[in-house]
Amino acid sequence: MGVFLLYAGLVVLHSAWAVADERRFGQHRDAIPWRVHVNGIRGKSTVTRYLAAVFRAAGWHTFGKTTGSAARVLTPSGADADVDRRGYPDVGEQVRLLRAFARQGAEAVVMECMAVNPLYARWLEERVVQSHVGVITNVRIDHTDYLGDTLEAIAGSLALTIPRNGVVITAEQRPALLTILQHNAQRRGSRLIHACGDTVSTADLRGFTHFAIEDNVAIGLAMAELLGLPRPLALAAMQAAPPDPGAMRLQALHWRERPLVWANLFAVNDRESFVDLSQRLRVLHPGHRRIVILNNRLDRPTRVELFSTLAIELEMDDIVSFGDYEETVNQCCRRQGRDVINLGNDSPFRNSDAGTLLDAALGAAPPGQPVLLIGTVNIHTPQAEALLQLFEDLEAQ
Repeated sequence: MGVFLLYAGLVVLHSAWAVADERRFGQHRDAIPWRVHVNGIRGKSTVTRYLAAVFRAAGWHTFGKTTGSAARVLTPSGADADVDRRGYPDVGEQVRLLRAFARQGAEAVVMECMAVNPLYARWLEERVVQSHVGVITNVRIDHTDYLGDTLEAIAGSLALTIPRNGVVITAEQRPALLTILQHNAQRRGSRLIHACGDTVSTADLRGFTHFAIEDNVAIGLAMAELLGLPRPLALAAMQAAPPDPGAMRLQALHWRERPLVWANLFAVNDRESFVDLSQRLRVLHPGHRRIVILNNRLDRPTRVELFSTLAIELEMDDIVSFGDYEETVNQCCRRQGRDVINLGNDSPFRNSDAGTLLDAALGAAPPGQPVLLIGTVNIHTPQAEALLQLFEDLEAQ
């Protein structure tokens, strides 16, 4: 009985401490005048960076945090800092960082949603961030195991991070999905702002060092309008913001006297976005031999057949396989009469250096023909990381 009473007492003390700690956290959080929570399928990290830049340009002492290809803290100076992690990432990281930002006098914070699971995402919004402005960049088919297997279901899942009595900004254009977002915004007493990519011109995009997307820029401009920041200043701020490590960049290189354009789409892993970007690249680089790298990870099996099929539908000239699931890629392509250049973990090239991998990937291209090399599906495999380092070294020469 004594042991039971001691245990019960400890539980009560722990519960009381947790309640007090949550209250203290709430006081820190609520002292931040602007809190922005960025959700959606594509472009979250880039939009987080754009919005933090807009707030800085408007004179607010601003912190941000991305959770994309490489998690980063965005400091008030505009520089990046590493996220101090001990072990695997967890959603409690957002609590620790928000508290730290408040202690450093944050006047605005822009947080990329860290959770795919809608239950965790809702918890992050309602118990942690409690945003003034929510962002849903767009709705795409992805993460169907958590979000749902239709666009309508995914829109409903993403809507769980819409703030209460605030504002939600989205660049989603399809009327049926906008209706879902609008309905959820109204239920929470929030106003929906539609950021239209058509308002962003080609001239607006020229100042970006990465491949900027009109919809993402439009979200930044919508926020600037809320803050009263003139459009030219907002554009300049976004253009000057350091791009996310996973942002699409076009690198014009030469490899063994061959002109080569490298398009890093490793972070683009839904059908709609990949088709759109591939078509844009085809227009930008006519006459180039288009070679796609399908970079498959063992923990992402649902993307293997989808992107193998897309490579064929988009009439890529050559298909290269990195990482895992090479036999699945081969089977899918053989059904359509296509061969695959296998350079992944089950091939003799699995431990090859980057130069050997690139030579093999370009092996079918006629001598001297310019090549558009497109990486897609996932980011981290040994072959992809070696190739990315090679391209960084070539660009630095």
